[in-house]
Amino acid sequence: MTSSVALCTYNGETYIAEQLDSILSQTLPVSEIIVCDDQSSDGTVKILKNYSEKHPNLIKVYENSENLGYVGNFEKAMSLCTGDIVFLCDQDDRWYPHKNEYITRLFKNEKQINIICHNIKLFGEPVNSTDEITYWDLDTNRPDQFTGPQDVIKRILFQGNIFPGMSMAIRNTFLKEHLPLQKINPVIIHDYELLLLAADKNSVQTDTAILGEYRIHPKQSIGFNTFSKLKASEKPPITREALFSVFRRNTFVKETISNLQLSPSLKDGYKEYCLQYYKDYMKSLSPLKRLIAGIKMKYYFHIFDYLK
Repeated sequence: MTSSVALCTYNGETYIAEQLDSILSQTLPVSEIIVCDDQSSDGTVKILKNYSEKHPNLIKVYENSENLGYVGNFEKAMSLCTGDIVFLCDQDDRWYPHKNEYITRLFKNEKQINIICHNIKLFGEPVNSTDEITYWDLDTNRPDQFTGPQDVIKRILFQGNIFPGMSMAIRNTFLKEHLPLQKINPVIIHDYELLLLAADKNSVQTDTAILGEYRIHPKQSIGFNTFSKLKASEKPPITREALFSVFRRNTFVKETISNLQLSPSLKDGYKEYCLQYYKDYMKSLSPLKRLIAGIKMKYYFHIFDYLK
């Protein structure tokens, strides 16, 4: 199987060489590296051209005539990929040498799978820990504990995406079927949209292998504000604010199901999720507080109206 890398850059001169070197060091070489630069104003393009001149048959650099933004740039890069497998790639992370070989083998063996998501290590100055922290360590519902066919779609739709693009590989036939992206709202960006569509058809596979490193730094597009404040040992408490957030998300879930034409049964599934979260919250209270909270939730906050 052939493999393409959809690499997007924007003012990434600090880390782009390190990322490219990690891709060029694969035990199974990738077939092409498609780089789309979104009008960088630093030395990114110069670095890219130097690499392209050294590897003219491998690295193809496209300079956007206008700034497309994070999602638009990835959409362009993905559309230009010709390999059987497409890896999404940010400018500031690092691949482990066996990533392409490992993922290619999985796709060869799993014909019905369209997206494979692997685990990644977090690194960077904000990660204050002597222990190895992976992306999955920060989630209370770890992907390696999923057992049911709808576990992936329920997790990413009900609670938010936990598979960043740089940990994803996509079968290109599936990818091209779903381009251009629907872009139904600002929250559901390119990787999230594709994951929802594949997970709805039970064609997402998660793998515990750590195949790269996700850099945490202040200038990254997504991640710094979240991961620089967390530690692997932390678990989010069940608070009243968290409960309201879960119930309010019902509108988002319903609209996403409708706009992406996901399984209608997920609507009832989310209501069940909300009610279970409500029960867990109430159990955390003393009997007297539970009684008072129950009355307030129903008659003052009207929390169950969010489920209509």
